[in-house]
Amino acid sequence: MDRFRYHNIIIIFLISSVCYLVHAEDNAKIDPWKIDLQILLGFSDDKVDGVMDQTTFEALKLFAKKQDITDVVLRGEFEDLGFWGFQQYIMKYNQYWIRELKNRHIIDDVLDKEYLRQADETLYSFEMSIQNAQLEVERLIHAKSKAKRMAKEKQEMDKWKQEKLAADRIITALNKAIITAEDEAGKWSLERIRALRLAEEQEQLARLEERKLEASIITLELEDVIMVAKREIDRLIDENNKLKTLIVTSTNTNQLAEELKAELKVTRMQMDSLYVLKDSLEIKLQEIEVKAVNKSPQKKKKRWYKRIWPFGKK
Repeated sequence: MDRFRYHNIIIIFLISSVCYLVHAEDNAKIDPWKIDLQILLGFSDDKVDGVMDQTTFEALKLFAKKQDITDVVLRGEFEDLGFWGFQQYIMKYNQYWIRELKNRHIIDDVLDKEYLRQADETLYSFEMSIQNAQLEVERLIHAKSKAKRMAKEKQEMDKWKQEKLAADRIITALNKAIITAEDEAGKWSLERIRALRLAEEQEQLARLEERKLEASIITLELEDVIMVAKREIDRLIDENNKLKTLIVTSTNTNQLAEELKAELKVTRMQMDSLYVLKDSLEIKLQEIEVKAVNKSPQKKKKRWYKRIWPFGKK
């Protein structure tokens, strides 16, 4: 047991000696990148010794945390890694961390310079250009959609015009057919009116023929009456002449006067009856003429019997 402990002490001593020698060599010969790394981490004065110890580890870990750099080694603690392990790690990845530190310093320098404002203005102008370009694109899209809509509307309008022309042609044909039908209906109406008038005229002519027949019959009767009256008048004239002769030649004047008065009374009564018969015939003729004039107006002629009949009203 004691022997085992003795060997362990010797091994630890040897390891410590080796580490010391390595550390001494590192101190005797310091790489330039170690100095640069510490300066970039913010070390100054005596702290810039080129030794990659726990202070350098903590500074590098803080930088990685601020920059959201994910690294498995820097997530742990320095005691877990050890001095030797950190030396191996930093020798392998020193260029990466130096580059990240320089980029960070460049960004910090940029944020402090005047050209940052110019960059913002340029970025603003670039954003405005992008916005204007977007507006122009939207305008072009709107114009394109409007052109499509107008083309579609024009197509629909042309189609509607063609349909309207076809409808106008149909309406024109229908109007012509209606006008033709109205003309035919007007002609038919005129023919119908003409036929009705002809029927009425034929009916009136038939009635006139009947009235003419009646008038001719009455005229013949009247002529017979007139002949009888004329013969009676001639007879009365002869009797009157005879009476005059008798009056002149007769000595008994009173007796002849009485006989003449009696004869005159008889003659007067006969004359009155003839006058009554004549008036009734004239009334019938007037009624016939009025009906004939109402049915077919004709020029009124002078009654022929008035030219022959020496008596009566004028």
